[in-house]
Amino acid sequence: MSATQTQTHGPHSLAFRVMRLCKPSFHVDPPLRIDPFDLLAGEDFSDDPSSASLFRRHVSSADAVDSDLSYRNRFLLNHPTDPIGLSGLLLLPQSFGAIYLGETFCSYISVNNSSTSEVRDVTIKAEIQTERQRILLLDTSKSPVESIRTGGRYDFIVEHDVKELGAHTLVCSALYNDADGERKYLPQFFKFVVANPLSVRTKVRVVKVGSRISTSLFIPPCH
Repeated sequence: MSATQTQTHGPHSLAFRVMRLCKPSFHVDPPLRIDPFDLLAGEDFSDDPSSASLFRRHVSSADAVDSDLSYRNRFLLNHPTDPIGLSGLLLLPQSFGAIYLGETFCSYISVNNSSTSEVRDVTIKAEIQTERQRILLLDTSKSPVESIRTGGRYDFIVEHDVKELGAHTLVCSALYNDADGERKYLPQFFKFVVANPLSVRTKVRVVKVGSRISTSLFIPPCH
C-alpha cells in the first residue's frame, strides 16, 4: 500500500499508520536438523539393545543438564516434529499483499502524536474512495477525541466489503488543535488495487476429419 501526505501550514504533530489485518502465517525455521544418535552410532549399533539403550539414556541426561538458552543445539532434533521446520510462532504479514474482489478489507489504523506537545479536539475520518463512489468508514465529528498526548496514539479498525475492481484509496484525515491553538488539517492517502480472483481464457481448436471441419471451444477457468 503506497501512502501520500498533503501538508497544510507547516509540519504536523500527527501522522497515520495503516496495517492491513490478515491471518498470520506459521514461521518456518529453515535450518536442517539432525539426530546426534545418527552421527555417533553406526547402522549396526542398534543390533545391541543394551548399548543402544545406554547411549540413549546418556544423551537424554546430557540434554536435561544443559538447560541454557544458547544456540549451540539449534540443529539437533529434540522433538519428532522438528524436521517440519515449524517453530510454533505465528508471523504477521510483512507487506500489504494482494486483495481480490469479494474480500473484506480490514485495516488497523493508528494516529500517532510524534511531537513534543499535546494536541486536542481531534476529529478523525476514514473513507474508501473508488472511481464510482466515496464510502465513509469512520467519523468522530460528533464525539472528537479529547486529546492525544506526546508519544500517544489513537487506534481503530475499519472494514469494507470490496465490490469494485481497480484502484482504491483509503483516505485518512485529522482535524486538530496544536499547542498554539491553531486548527490544522492533516489528510493522508493510502492507495491499493483490487484484482479479479478469476479470469476466463478461451481457446478455439479446429480439427479436420476427412472433408468435415469441426470447431471446439474450450473455456478453462484460471485463478
